[in-house]
Amino acid sequence: MEVVLKNFVKKFKNNKIGPIDMTIESGKITAILGSSGSGKSVIINSIIGATRKFKGKILVKNVSRKKMTSYKVNKFVGLYSQTDFALYKIKAKDFLKTMCLIIGLPKSEIKEKIEYWLKFFDLWVARNKNICDFSWGMKNRLNLILCFIKDSQIIIMDEPGANLDSYWRNKIKNLLIEAKEAGKTVIITVHNIDEISDIIDDYIILDQGKKIFEGSAAELNVYSKYKLYVRKEFDVIKFKTFLQENGIKTFKYDDKENSLVIAVERYKQLNYLFLYLIKNNLPLANLIKLPINMEAICKALEYEFKVEDKIIVMKKVKVKKIDKKEEKKQ
Repeated sequence: MEVVLKNFVKKFKNNKIGPIDMTIESGKITAILGSSGSGKSVIINSIIGATRKFKGKILVKNVSRKKMTSYKVNKFVGLYSQTDFALYKIKAKDFLKTMCLIIGLPKSEIKEKIEYWLKFFDLWVARNKNICDFSWGMKNRLNLILCFIKDSQIIIMDEPGANLDSYWRNKIKNLLIEAKEAGKTVIITVHNIDEISDIIDDYIILDQGKKIFEGSAAELNVYSKYKLYVRKEFDVIKFKTFLQENGIKTFKYDDKENSLVIAVERYKQLNYLFLYLIKNNLPLANLIKLPINMEAICKALEYEFKVEDKIIVMKKVKVKKIDKKEEKKQ
């Protein structure tokens, strides 16, 4: 179920978001990235109907969002957000039953679905506990149940994995992969994409209310960075040359730590690193994966823009040379 924005604009007193055009395809996991105030939340709220006044179009299932009531759109949408539940003095099972009735699940399915998802997220033993007394991790798992319980065609997740350990973050990743394979539309908004970068198909990057990139992970060309520590001194220039010849980018070398920062496009490229170390009898002390964050993405985009600028300049130079030759002929 495709989600399309056409010339989307939302104005505020001191700033505006847009105009933005974007297409979020079904059967893919799309990450919407950007710093605070970039427009991520405005776009999500407009898709789900929390924000109703905007210019342009949002199409869900090829129907204008403005022509559909919140109920009609949101029956297709599963939303994860970090609700606190601090004032909800109600048992978990009763809360979920009420929410299932509100979102329109058939009564015959409610009991089975509640039991399945409470057990899946390890909350079955806490089903009779008031949700206001849940820990932050338990509250987030309850929010995840609300997102997945109605088997939506569009899944929107705002900062998934917050306040959850690696075990639950991996379970969420697997759920998202299953949703993608089922042909659903998965939209994620995150600040730090490091733990889910391997499952993202497309990126949409916003900055100060404008879209600065839309495309596949390959087109964005964000490399995974590593910092390697070697136990003894080595020929840095020779090592860098070997890595670069095999498509591995090299960055800062620290002679005090005897460490080097490298970047690979594919994890398999690390085999060249290990091959060199073994052949040259260089013992590896440590290999640390560095986080992929907005800074890394912006650097990747900056590099792409620089390359494009150089191509444009080269074209202009060629045109000038041709003009001069033509002048001489004349």
